[in-house]
Amino acid sequence: MESSKLVLKNPPRPNANFGTNAESRAAACRFYRVHLPCYSAKGSQLHAPGTFWFNPELDTLEFPGFEHFTTLANDLWRHDRKKKGLRNVSFSIDGKSNFLFHCFYKGAASSDQLRQAVGRLEHVTFIHYSLPRVMLAFARNSFCYTKRSLPFVYPRSLPVAGATGSFSRQQDPRPIEDNVLESVSFAAFPGFGRMALDWRNWFQELRAGRPCVFRFAYAADECQKPFITDEASAMEYLKDEGKKWQESFDWEIRIHPTNPWRSGYTIPEQIDSGLETAFGFWTFPLEPQGPFANPPASRKAVYDLSAYRPELCVFHL
Repeated sequence: MESSKLVLKNPPRPNANFGTNAESRAAACRFYRVHLPCYSAKGSQLHAPGTFWFNPELDTLEFPGFEHFTTLANDLWRHDRKKKGLRNVSFSIDGKSNFLFHCFYKGAASSDQLRQAVGRLEHVTFIHYSLPRVMLAFARNSFCYTKRSLPFVYPRSLPVAGATGSFSRQQDPRPIEDNVLESVSFAAFPGFGRMALDWRNWFQELRAGRPCVFRFAYAADECQKPFITDEASAMEYLKDEGKKWQESFDWEIRIHPTNPWRSGYTIPEQIDSGLETAFGFWTFPLEPQGPFANPPASRKAVYDLSAYRPELCVFHL
């Protein structure tokens, strides 16, 4: 589409080699071999035009929905001299996304282009941003229709979503609180688990059985403002979160001063484990016979993922 614009939301910091000397810049240009005109956005501010430098083997693009996937994927392929194109992709899907597969299929320039774009993928991640951690501990109405009751504790081990495009991967070395992985909440979009699995199966059909790694990712609180882009904003977020925790805790005490467990209520605990907050996200395998496979999954908001040890992706703040 000639009228479309490539807009990068909170892009990573430029590689230092671009600003060193002519030789290092030339090497960086060869490494990030796909170059597209773009705009960048931080928060709601749109910056002047620039250049999007992309390495198909290394970089992962996150799409807010599916509307522009095929167009951009084919643009990247056309501008890649090695004809690798987009290999690693993440889709953030929620109740507001246009997540119906027939809309995705219909929105493609052609079914052949869509099949080609999907066929080139090697790693696909579906990411869900949960409610804020304080809300997960205190909110109850969102979970009243579930059979599993959430542990009313402050889930300090749950990563908080940042707004920077550079991160590293590792198995989460931190101790994870009891029951946190047993009660992973998709209350912000209860259909996420079933939808992610359906998309996995549809993608596999388009790929005609060619291998691809599918994962889903999970983090708290995508919509925090100001955005977490550096250490200062991370510290400010934790300070504000601590204030909200205390306000919620004091409110619970005032509501149930003599019998806090009345009507099934339990005041959440904030266990001082010394565990540091990670700014990033967890990833888990997305398997055909995993926790999302059962038919009732479309109505579930809480899942038991304790069978997995999550991979922790930590943003470089």
